[in-house]
Amino acid sequence: MSEQAQDHFLSSTPVNVTVEALQRQVNQLKRIIHKSEDEPIQQDDNTEQLQQEIKKLRTENAKAEYRIKMLLRTLEEKDK
Repeated sequence: MSEQAQDHFLSSTPVNVTVEALQRQVNQLKRIIHKSEDEPIQQDDNTEQLQQEIKKLRTENAKAEYRIKMLLRTLEEKDK
């Protein structure tokens, strides 16, 4: 849109329509800001959940390794 056409458009637009449009844009921007602020919190929560899951899996893995060692030891003793 040329500068002249834009000036004509703005001068012919009622003030209340312009204000309402600007208010809608401000509200949209506020929602975007709040949404982007919430995302890192979710990421932190996900990170914490993942760390807890990793800890749980490591514990289960250690228990499974211990059981395997005990089973191998039992099999070795049985073969003697």
